[in-house]
This record gives sequence, structure tokens and C-alpha cells, in this order.
Amino acid sequence: MRAYSQDLRDKVIDQYVNSNKTMVTISKLFGICYETIRDWVGRYKESGDYSSKQGVGCGRAIRFTDKSKILEYLTNHPDANAIEVRDVVAPGLPMSTFYDTLKRLGITYKKKNLNTKREARWQEKNL
Repeated sequence: MRAYSQDLRDKVIDQYVNSNKTMVTISKLFGICYETIRDWVGRYKESGDYSSKQGVGCGRAIRFTDKSKILEYLTNHPDANAIEVRDVVAPGLPMSTFYDTLKRLGITYKKKNLNTKREARWQEKNL
């Protein structure tokens, strides 16, 4: 549901402050639910701010942000894969979250491809 416009909120609060009308009367006058007006008036009395709170506080908190720690580990261990990096710099973080963190921080990583793995096994057998 979309938020009511700030102009309408201003009119409702103005009616409440400058007239002797009750919140029930104002709700009928503007065709707005009484509980909505009660919330606006309550916020107005408490903090003076009765603006829309839609979209405020949405989303999850970021769990890992230390880009320098990741880059330092990669500098010292250039062949490390994402699982090894995660195990050292953020051991409690799920892998999917760590992949999202890498993407958010702009850190790209290369997975070993199948040919590299086969070549490594072949070299181990022939040594």
C-alpha cells in the first residue's frame, strides 16, 4: 500500500492542532482510518516528525564489511579459493552470504575450472 502524501498529513495535523476537532471527526472528514491519524498525531506529539516511514529500516544488516582483510589474505595466498578465504576471514559466515559479500565489495574470484583440476591430478600421478 502506498503512503499518504505529506500534503495530506500536513492538513490532518493542522486540523488537529488548530481546531477543536477530535481525531474521530478528522478521520471522517478526510476519509482516513482513525488508527492512522492516531499514529500521526502520536508521532507529532512525540518527536514532531509525522512523515512517512515507508521503506525505512528495510533489508537485512550487512554481516561482513572488511574488504581489506579479504584483500590482504588474497595477497598472501593468491591461489586460495572462496571457501578457504571465508574460512580464514569470516568463519561463521555461510558461503552464500560470503559470495554475496564478495560481489557487494567488488571482489572477483576465479574458480578452478575442470581442465585445471584434471591437469593437477595428472601431474600428481606422473611425479
